[in-house]
Amino acid sequence: LEQHLDVDGTDDILRCMERAVERANADVWEAAKTTGRRGMGATLVAVLLCETHAHVASVGDSRVYLIRNSRIYMLTKDHSYVRMLVDAGALTEDEARVSPYRNIILQAMGTKPDLTVALGRLELRRGDRFLLCSDGLSEKVSEAEMLEAVERSLGFEQACQRLVDLANSRGGDDNITVVLLHAANDAAR
Repeated sequence: LEQHLDVDGTDDILRCMERAVERANADVWEAAKTTGRRGMGATLVAVLLCETHAHVASVGDSRVYLIRNSRIYMLTKDHSYVRMLVDAGALTEDEARVSPYRNIILQAMGTKPDLTVALGRLELRRGDRFLLCSDGLSEKVSEAEMLEAVERSLGFEQACQRLVDLANSRGGDDNITVVLLHAANDAAR
């Protein structure tokens, strides 16, 4: 839920994250000019925990989810063609899930020399967990299943493995990346 993110363009940490992503984009853009690498690109999500806040950066259709009080919230918004159509009211969420255009992303690392980094900040609560994943997971595994895997696993390594195995059992036709982190900070409320 985007309302969980407090976007503040004057925040120094967010500006540093934005510059780091822009530098990484420039590196990928340059690398993509070499033979054998033409057309390469990547999506990116990042979470930086600092004192009482989580700072989030996103480019493309990889996602960051917040798990708080046994509920899951998507913090990022896909930079995709179908997301744009849903936002414009031209497609429903259900239509977007099965659209043949669902994998067309409007922005990715290294595909253009300049990009717009989506940034946000969230106040931490004790026990917050973050799930970062590629679309290889989010296209095959529902949010409810992600939550269940994290809540019922004995640890993050087991939860990540369960999620990857579940996505693979459903076809796993894309790269599947899953990262979990816990905001174990005494400063969090």
